[in-house]
Amino acid sequence: MVDVGAGSGFFAFPAARAVLPDGHVYAVDVSDDLVAWVRERADRESVPNLTALRSTSVRIPLEDAIADVALLANVLHGVPTATLSETIRILRPGGRLVDIDWKKRTTPEGPPVRHRLSEREATDALEARGLRLRDSFELDPYHYVLAFERPRPTRRTRRLVSAE
Repeated sequence: MVDVGAGSGFFAFPAARAVLPDGHVYAVDVSDDLVAWVRERADRESVPNLTALRSTSVRIPLEDAIADVALLANVLHGVPTATLSETIRILRPGGRLVDIDWKKRTTPEGPPVRHRLSEREATDALEARGLRLRDSFELDPYHYVLAFERPRPTRRTRRLVSAE
């Protein structure tokens, strides 16, 4: 799993514990301070299957198609298109991109409403990148969850043509 825009690791740490013993979680962020903080906490709490990585807005330092799941938690509204492209690049065909985001209405916390994406806006943006919506639900009074799949390449059927 890759948590893109992981911040302090709010989702990355529980995910790392959930995928033990064989899974691995990458907590990716553009902030040197947050990456260092996640690394220190992972060492302190003995979470060996969590790796914090510094990314840039145009490059996530992971191999193509490495992730079964890519998580965008409360960041889609502010993610540059290059970061979104990178997130899809690291997602394996058949893998899931999960978007957890603020509902587009006033809440006691969170970004200004004008910066938020509605479920429809988020769905349109991600489907425009070739992802397919597979599930959606309300997480709590302030957040929704959208789960997308990166399609597998289609197989072309070949026709045999007679040499006659």
